[in-house]
Amino acid sequence: MVIFVDTSAIFALVDRSDPAHGSTVEAFGQFTPGSLVTHRYVVVEVAALARRRLGTGWIARIFDELLPTIDVAAVDDSTHHIALAEFRASGGAGPSLVDRTSFAFMRERDIESAFAVDRDFTVAGFNVIPALNA
Repeated sequence: MVIFVDTSAIFALVDRSDPAHGSTVEAFGQFTPGSLVTHRYVVVEVAALARRRLGTGWIARIFDELLPTIDVAAVDDSTHHIALAEFRASGGAGPSLVDRTSFAFMRERDIESAFAVDRDFTVAGFNVIPALNA
């Protein structure tokens, strides 16, 4: 089973003060090697947020230690345009452009589950690991 990795899970993994840190560490330890995938927009988002929230030292740790365990794929033109159209149609409300890209990426590849701490994935119809409390 292939599992999509979202920015929210990456942050919960590395930030010990994150309320979801424990559950994401536990879930991450149970994934099969080679089962995790994300896309380059998530990597860009992670870099920007890590720089601002955690400091530049964390960027190297995330890139050197965590990202090598995840298959990072390019976003093709079709996926990009679908996400952009959905984002524009929403007037910018709701999920971010990166999240909408993730949803299109997952649908295109028949990925049903996301390693995420973001309710937008549940609302979009995906299984979320770890399970979010109601």
